[in-house]
Order: sequence, then structure tokens, then C-alpha cells
Amino acid sequence: MIIKFKYHLLFYVFILSAVSIHADNFQKKQIDSLLAAGTKIVYENPDKSIEIAQSIFNSTTYSIESRTRALILACTAYTSKRDYKKALEHIIKAKEFSSKIDNKNLKIQILFMTGLQYQQLKIFDKSIEYMEEIEKESLTYPVRDSVGKILADSYLVKGFIYKDNLNCDIALEYFKKGILEYERLGSSVHNQSIGHYNKGNCYIILSDYDNAKESFNKSIELAKLENASSLVSFAEKGLAEVYTLEGKYEAAILLLQSALERAKNVGDLVLNLGVYKGLFENYLVLDESDKFQKYYELFSKTQLDIKKSERSSVSDSIKENSKNLNEEINQIQSQFKNRFKWLVLLIFIFIIILFFIERKNRNSIKTLQKKVESLQNTKSLTDLQ
Repeated sequence: MIIKFKYHLLFYVFILSAVSIHADNFQKKQIDSLLAAGTKIVYENPDKSIEIAQSIFNSTTYSIESRTRALILACTAYTSKRDYKKALEHIIKAKEFSSKIDNKNLKIQILFMTGLQYQQLKIFDKSIEYMEEIEKESLTYPVRDSVGKILADSYLVKGFIYKDNLNCDIALEYFKKGILEYERLGSSVHNQSIGHYNKGNCYIILSDYDNAKESFNKSIELAKLENASSLVSFAEKGLAEVYTLEGKYEAAILLLQSALERAKNVGDLVLNLGVYKGLFENYLVLDESDKFQKYYELFSKTQLDIKKSERSSVSDSIKENSKNLNEEINQIQSQFKNRFKWLVLLIFIFIIILFFIERKNRNSIKTLQKKVESLQNTKSLTDLQ
């Protein structure tokens, strides 16, 4: 009867374990599906991506790793909205969470997002450090393809940095490397579109308008495959800039109006700023003063909003750097205190050892002295006899 009960107990334990594993696998698939959905619309509808990320992060029943991935998604979405303050908050939280997990791939993602925030804040040397660390980690990673997308992303960020520093020849090389890596993996149509868009901007700086138009048209083509409205808008804005430089003002305005319509639900201040700038410049050339005034006022207001956002983000960045510096100082002080304690203890032990050695030596000397005195007394007695 007892044996039968044990078998039943083992059977129920096995069933419960199987159910638990199945539930965990189901939950993981569900989260992966949600994160994939959020990632797919992160440029077109970042607010929805943020909503998905928050629903995962706020559920304490999910694993720390899943919640960390949700924070990365939220950071990406806020970056898409140019809300660097919120993006920085979420990547800092993700960095804290990552210390509790053992997932090198995820930690490389966090390295990238942190470096990206430095790039957005124009702290370029720090961003380059992170991107070079990512390249080093990615090229030595056991399964290259699993981190290939992050590597390609890091190439794009390097391209952005060199483009912002007006070194477009080097920037183009990194954009090309990034696009080739995406194509090799057969993934990230969104980011391929971004790469071609930025290539187009570099070609404008180099006054190579034919290659610029080719790049912007390729960017539009790829973005439309993914229904990524914001990316289509960016590329249309870029193509419109080429038309403006070629004196095709009405064609430029048509593209900019299309870009503005697509960007309505995106909430990207930098995109809106560029579109408003293109519109008021073209209307100025065509001497349409009412429309010029309308878009110039929108441009000025958006520019002010961006400056406010950047100031807030820089303030948060300074606070975070100060916090990290204080942590490092506290760590150094703690290490110094511990080492000082060990040093004092070792000196104390050394002194005790010296004391015992000295004491032993004194005792030995006394013993020898007694032996010498004894021998001398014995000799004196012998001489007297």
C-alpha cells in the first residue's frame, strides 16, 4: 500500500513538473510574440510598443530576463520618439536588471542601447567606445548570427557619428558595412531603410545628387515593405531636399506634404522639424508668404520642444554619470578600507610572530648562558682538584 502511494506521488510530481515546464514554455512564447509585435511597429507606432513593453515589465510573474527585454523595447520606442529622457531612464533600469541574469547576448543589446543614448546626446567619444566594445564582443561570440543584427546596428551608429562630424567618406563605409550585414542575415528591413536614408544624406553633403536620389528611393521602397510610415516620411523628406537643391520646388513640396501626412501619428519631433523646415523654405522661394509663415511658426515651436527635451536628457545623463562616479568612489573607498584592515591585521600578526621569535631567542640565549656557566663551574672545580 505504501509502495503504491509512493508511485502515485511520483506520478503526480512528474505531471506537475511537465505542466509547469509547458506553462513556462507557453509564457515564453507569448512574451516573445508580444515583444516581436512591439518591435515590428516601434517606428510606426512607438506608443503602442511602449504600451506592450510596460504590460510585460509591470507583471512581476514574468522572468527578470523577459522584463529586461521589455525595458529595451521601451527604450527603443522612446528613442524613436526622440524622448531621450525616458529612453535613458529605461536603459538604466535594464542595465540594473541585467546584473541579475546570465545572458551575454542580452547584455550586448544593453551595451548597444547605452551607446546609442550617448550618440543621441552627442557624447560621441563615449558612444564610439561602446560600439567598438560591441564589435569586439560580437566578432568573438560563439554564434555570430545571433548577435549579427546588433553588430550591424553598431556600424550604423558609427556612421551616424562620422556623418554628424561631416566625415561622410568614412560614414558611407560604415553604412555600407551595416547594410551588408543586414542583407547577409536576411533581416531588419527597417534598419536597411535607415541605412539607405543616411547614405542619401551623406551623398547630399558630397553633392552627389544622383546617388542621393537612388539611396532615398531605396529607403522608401524598403520602408513601404514594412508599412513603416516614419521611415517613408524621412526618406521622402530627404528626396525632397534633393529636389529643392535641383530647383524642383513644387515636386519637393508634394513630397514634404506626403511625409507630413504619414508622420501625423508618429510624434517624432526631429522628423516634423525637418519637414516644416523644408516646407517653409520652398514656400519662401515660391513667394507664398502665408504658407511660409505657417510652417515657419511650426518649425520654431518644434525646435523649442526639442531643445527642452535635450536639456532634460543631458541633465539626466549628468546625474547618471555623477551617480556612477559616486558608486566607483564608494567602491574604491570600500576596497581601501578592506585592504587597510587586512594590512593592519598582517602587521599585528607579524609583530606577534616577531615577539615570539624574540622571546624564543632570549630563552635560548639564557639556556646557553646557563650551560656555559655550568661548564665553567665544572672546569673550575676540576682545576682545583
